[in-house]
Amino acid sequence: MSSPVADFLERFRRAEAENTPVDVLIEDHEGWGLALAEAPEAFAELVTRAVERSTGPAADLIAGSFASAACDGFGVILVADDRFMTWLGGSDPLSAVVRGIGIGRSHVSVVTHDHTGRPVAIAAGGLASVGRWPLDQVVRQALETGTAAYAVIAFSPGESARRRVATAFGFTPSEARLVSELAVTGDLQKAADRIGVAYDTARKLVATAMEKAGSSRQTDLVRGVLRVSAGDLATPGDVERLFADLFGLNPRQAQLARLIALGLTREGAARTLNISAHRAKTDLKAIFVSCGVTTAVDLTRIVSEVDALAGLSTACDVEINLGQASDEPLRLVRRRWGPGQIAVADYGPQDAEPVVIFHATPHGRAISKRLIFALQAQGFRPLTFDRAGFGLSDWIEGDPYVVSARDLENILDAFSMESVLLLSRAASLSVLAAAASLPHRVRGGVLVTASLPAPLEPGRTGMFGMVRTVFSDHPALAEGFARLVTRRTNSATIERTIRSGVAHSLIDQAALDDPEEMREMIRASRQAGMGIKGFVSEMISTTLPLGLADARNWSILVGDCDPLQAFDSKTEAYWRGMMPGANVVRIPDGGRFLHITHPNEIAGALRKCAPS
Repeated sequence: MSSPVADFLERFRRAEAENTPVDVLIEDHEGWGLALAEAPEAFAELVTRAVERSTGPAADLIAGSFASAACDGFGVILVADDRFMTWLGGSDPLSAVVRGIGIGRSHVSVVTHDHTGRPVAIAAGGLASVGRWPLDQVVRQALETGTAAYAVIAFSPGESARRRVATAFGFTPSEARLVSELAVTGDLQKAADRIGVAYDTARKLVATAMEKAGSSRQTDLVRGVLRVSAGDLATPGDVERLFADLFGLNPRQAQLARLIALGLTREGAARTLNISAHRAKTDLKAIFVSCGVTTAVDLTRIVSEVDALAGLSTACDVEINLGQASDEPLRLVRRRWGPGQIAVADYGPQDAEPVVIFHATPHGRAISKRLIFALQAQGFRPLTFDRAGFGLSDWIEGDPYVVSARDLENILDAFSMESVLLLSRAASLSVLAAAASLPHRVRGGVLVTASLPAPLEPGRTGMFGMVRTVFSDHPALAEGFARLVTRRTNSATIERTIRSGVAHSLIDQAALDDPEEMREMIRASRQAGMGIKGFVSEMISTTLPLGLADARNWSILVGDCDPLQAFDSKTEAYWRGMMPGANVVRIPDGGRFLHITHPNEIAGALRKCAPS
């Protein structure tokens, strides 16, 4: 006999088979809630099956970072863009690259460069599997007309990617040119020859570039540069096995190759793998032979190419320059207190008063330009950053609030900032923890749309309410659920999700009608889904940071028309208790997205916290 729960589970099952499971979650909040309450095991089983069919997270690429060609069924190149022909020459048929590709599938291979003999990673697929790839127009046309059977693509950063790299690391034009050539050639002497400078000059340039990038070795420098060149692109979890298969390596050798590419010394990699230095030396020689490289830097290049193409070929959705990502003032800061890097966008100007913006949990560092401009008009220097496990910031184990506080301190040291103001966009607990941990460096700030912590929330409704229910009441389902919604989605689905959360707020819907604002919101959501671990760790955390002793330099801005959480007496009492002396500002016509609709009020409140 049919029931509402059975009906929902059947709809979800059918939608999953049609690759639209997220649509059911958006459209049927009540059915979803009933399934969680009455049939959690059955729902968990369906989610697990859906996750098994998932690929990778969405990718946001920088235009001009990939070179492409179209070939026939035998791998003979028919058309190609200029950079593909220059790099690969086009004289050798790519039969090995396209062999065995089925309908709707793609894969990564390795071919030999015609001119130097060095290996180059290539991804290939038919029309059904490359729909959103960054293909040259003539390549796509050849596929769509049936002239060509397959598209092939190489990771080949162009001028727009080089500009992003120069901005991200603060390189001078000479440093940027040298590092770009080093990434291509894998050898500093060759890179020096190609830009026409003496070797001693090249050594000085690469040393200053390494210092700016926070790199201890050239391998670490090149990997960071190539990572930024690709865009916001996640490396698949099984890429190590793929790398081993491509070059005929055993699992230990593949691990060693990747550790070297991450910037470890041979001795450091040996310790990490718990093998002897002699074993590592012998393995590395075999790796160089198998991979067709002669230097650790060139090994880093091929590792980075495989990572980028594997990420592209498994991405559930691809966008190019979403939210004008190529113009973002991105910086990658080395995490000095632990492994990895922190992604920071510094909007300047450098001589203005710094304010660090914390993103909401379902988002990454991308933020409305309206807010950036309003802050700058008040004399501020806005900076945003991805918390650990979001966007381009590497994941690190630990309490998420402690980690974000330590990362903030790391950022302040890297930018030589003695103290800052903080601005939270629905990330109040992270900001509170950072302020409590760094009382001498955080002078005050503004919390925008401060809500109750998840453990204290009242009854939950709507799409976002059900998400909270999953993470709060069904933690075993949390990571699988997060993988589902981030691996089986696209920009259109994300837009529907965002709009569904504020369906009854006219002012928020009007804000989202601005195409630029919606692109930034979508890009921020895609950044949150890149790593999953950051999002999951914050959503399941039950930590409640300690309050501040004196919050007179703080303001809390709330919209009286917020459709997701009302700032009622219980919520206000909680925050007044956590932040005694804070100024609570209610905006009568404000909804959820105050950073878009009321940026001047936010900037003005921040200025009152730190008068000129």
